[in-house]
Amino acid sequence: MKSLGVIETVGLVAAVQAVDAACKAAEVTCFGYRKVGAGRVSVCFEGEISAVKTAVERGVAVVGNSASISSLVIARPEPSAIEALRTLKGRDARPAEASSANVPELAPQVALPPEPAVIAPGEPDKANAKKGKKA
Repeated sequence: MKSLGVIETVGLVAAVQAVDAACKAAEVTCFGYRKVGAGRVSVCFEGEISAVKTAVERGVAVVGNSASISSLVIARPEPSAIEALRTLKGRDARPAEASSANVPELAPQVALPPEPAVIAPGEPDKANAKKGKKA
């Protein structure tokens, strides 16, 4: 059964620290973040209830009381609430089976400068020839 965990911090750096610590502490998945305003950032996790609780506690402990505003753990959230949160930033909108993990990434096309023209010996250099005067 999936559970929901949320940590709200002051600043994006504190949110990244919280996500890093939470994901290392337990088997959870961060499925998005939202910049709430006034420097506040909320990050959302999902996983088993015990893992989410451990992850949220660890994330809050790492960022400390100065950067952590609040946290929340919901066991068995309403499926529509999870689907609404899946529109958060940091989440790929495509389904997992259609992800680009199996598709090789193409190298970007780079325009190369044109090669200089090679003048054969004995041919006049038209670019440097003076007009109107005979040599």
